[in-house]
Amino acid sequence: MFRSTAVLAAIVTLSCCSAAAAQTQVPVGLGGAWQAQDIGGNAVIENLQTTLDIREDGTYGGNGGCNTYRGNLKVEENGLITFAPAAATRKMCAPAIMDQEQKFFDALGTVKSWRLENGTLQLADKDGGHVIRLSVLNRGTEITLRLPQTAAVDRQTVNYGCDDGANFAVEYINAGAVSLAVLTIGDASIVTSSVIAGSGAKYAGGKYEWWTKGDEATLYDLTRGETAPGVLCRKAS
Repeated sequence: MFRSTAVLAAIVTLSCCSAAAAQTQVPVGLGGAWQAQDIGGNAVIENLQTTLDIREDGTYGGNGGCNTYRGNLKVEENGLITFAPAAATRKMCAPAIMDQEQKFFDALGTVKSWRLENGTLQLADKDGGHVIRLSVLNRGTEITLRLPQTAAVDRQTVNYGCDDGANFAVEYINAGAVSLAVLTIGDASIVTSSVIAGSGAKYAGGKYEWWTKGDEATLYDLTRGETAPGVLCRKAS
């Protein structure tokens, strides 16, 4: 079973799980990328992707909402499945995100069976009780940027709540001199790039400017005019 957040953060790095993948046959329909819709019957945080990748080589992984993770799984006949304890990265995010992530990890540790129902993946415990419900993850379009120099890539997704009632996620991608912020607003994804700012970090792309300072950020719609006020947003807690 997965341990508490503090102990989970101390688990050895992801390289531990690559040496010996479980020898298991993943049935058709089970493999692929899934996104959690509810955990233990409770809805997940909107715009926060908690994902589960079930791979043909007998491993599983994904993103718990804050940290990436990886482990081995065992699939048996009659719909039985077991997720071995996973290794995870050590980032810390907002308390609500960490709480959901821990509940997801804990729930995975109790899973004993699976079934597909109306296009969703239902994971249950030894008594057949509902544990996690997932839908197929739509990853959208992947874009690869090749930089002339070698640079470590840091990616972090932050959820914001704004004064106008909007809630959306922003993925920050930093690699050397390249700094991007991808805003997911409704069904649209807006890629913005860092520009010079007097303070904080400022990004521009399409019709938007996104200016962050600490835990707050302001979204400007440039089509409203240069003097139009922006919408204040704060990191979700």
